[in-house]
Amino acid sequence: MQRAKISAFVIAHNRAPILGTCLRGLRFADELIVVDKSSTDGSRTIAEAYADDVLTVPWTPTVEETRTLALSLCRHEWILFMDDDECLSAEAERHIRAELQAPRGDIYEFPLRHYILGRHDERAYYWPEHHVRLFRRGAVTFSRTVHAGIVRLSDRVTRLEAADGVCIHHLSHADASGWIEKTNRYTSRPDRVGIKAGPEGLAAFAHHRIDYWMARGKDATPNGYPAAAAVLRAVYDIVDAVKAWEADSGVTGAALFEQACTRLDQAQLRGERIFANPFAHEHAEKLG
Repeated sequence: MQRAKISAFVIAHNRAPILGTCLRGLRFADELIVVDKSSTDGSRTIAEAYADDVLTVPWTPTVEETRTLALSLCRHEWILFMDDDECLSAEAERHIRAELQAPRGDIYEFPLRHYILGRHDERAYYWPEHHVRLFRRGAVTFSRTVHAGIVRLSDRVTRLEAADGVCIHHLSHADASGWIEKTNRYTSRPDRVGIKAGPEGLAAFAHHRIDYWMARGKDATPNGYPAAAAVLRAVYDIVDAVKAWEADSGVTGAALFEQACTRLDQAQLRGERIFANPFAHEHAEKLG
């Protein structure tokens, strides 16, 4: 029986400290492709040391819009794909090779060990969580929608468990600053799976999301790591809901700033006293 061949691809951008470990774990693939999104930190040089093909493309804020391109470069029946902050466990090669001798599915979900704020803790909300990372050609396509970019075209899905000896170590966020930066970048994408506060209002929604993620953890210590991770996860939902509120309001802050500047310019031309609040003069007139 001919051995199933695997194409692996990674989308990379400025992940030099992690990228080598990511790519070394994929060297068993029959083809390894890296699509580099115009890195400036030496990531391309690292990719060239391991990959069969490295393609540089312009930077874009999220990975979804680049996966279709990477998939088009793959030549083999089975596709294994990773993000540049993901590293396969040491046991993965043996398990994947054995599985593909008699595949139980067309699509495989891998358990992810998330490292948020530098650590993984199985008491936190995110464990266990599974993501599609291996599939037979034609069983999956990619869309540009953030957090819904994987489109399944087969119902033959096999979920691998950590006890099977294969998982992905997801070295996602070293600190809170990185989490906030990614939160802003992802929630700013028009084509995303978003979230709205609903009729209960923004404050109630914020409390609910904190309670929701806290309840998923297995540790009730108020100042423990699981609590910190849960609050950080809630921050994403809260920021996303505020951005939905902004969009629904129909007015952008930039437009309001432009109006404020126009009022200030007009007041200066008239030689009027300039209030700290550019709308204060109009408000005073209405009151008077």
